[in-house]
Amino acid sequence: MLFLTIFAVLKFEKTDTMMNNVYLKKLPQYGFATIQSSLQQFVQHVYQLQHTTIFYCISGEALFTIDGNKFRFTPGQIIICPTGSNILLLDITSDFSARLLGLSKHVWLAARSAMSPETMQSIERNTHQGCNNDFEKEFVDNIFRQIDIIDAEASSCNENNDYHRQCIILAVNTLLLYIQRISKKNIQPMKESSISGNNDKLFYEFRNLLESKFRENRSVQFYANALKISTRHLNSICQRAGGQNAKEIIDHYTIIELQVALMYSHKTFQELVNEFKFPDQSYLNRYFKRHTGFSLSEFRTHGVMVD
Repeated sequence: MLFLTIFAVLKFEKTDTMMNNVYLKKLPQYGFATIQSSLQQFVQHVYQLQHTTIFYCISGEALFTIDGNKFRFTPGQIIICPTGSNILLLDITSDFSARLLGLSKHVWLAARSAMSPETMQSIERNTHQGCNNDFEKEFVDNIFRQIDIIDAEASSCNENNDYHRQCIILAVNTLLLYIQRISKKNIQPMKESSISGNNDKLFYEFRNLLESKFRENRSVQFYANALKISTRHLNSICQRAGGQNAKEIIDHYTIIELQVALMYSHKTFQELVNEFKFPDQSYLNRYFKRHTGFSLSEFRTHGVMVD
């Protein structure tokens, strides 16, 4: 099986000098870091994860828990976990080896934001999926080979690292799309009554509508009207399915898109005002600062992604 949860880089101990000095130092410099490790030094120790990381099992097996949920990790499987998750490696075989791809916050969010809400929902809802054959495993292997090439080139040149970050974002996009493809093949069609009812369907319709309309409409009333339900019902659905009310989800989605545009495009503030249909630059600046703590110019200068 392929275990999929979204995850982050461990607090590495001093016993693993290479991972400490090379792996972790690359994250702020390049926005990503990759290494292959047996993880032997982490058995029977709890670690809180600090950066988004993708694990890919190369050989052997491992048994561990993430936030109390137990998983068995075997060749060809992937684990993705979020910042703040707690991981406990219970046991590993002597031949266990895994690839780690650590991603800075802005690289992960840029990669995630490029995917449709439907794609991310499919990935996050179906956490236990796996490569079905050697072809699928080879495809994932090739993605990690590309990542190795990007990493080697980034380490050997003194050019601006934006190019390498963009390459990693594209590689992670490809990986996420392929995981969704594997998920769809592994899931048996469900009767509509087996999903948690009409509310789940409405939440997905809301997220799909938000993806296409958030630039023009950020009013909860607009989305409630489009779904033919009350704003109270929409807020209740969103709170249960996403842990936020409808307005919080709308604003969060908009802010992430604005952050990506500020960091990875050369659009002027006025162009963003026009694209996102804000009244003027002053209004956009106040909106952005209220949600991130940064003005538009401060964010573009410092380049710090904010959840």
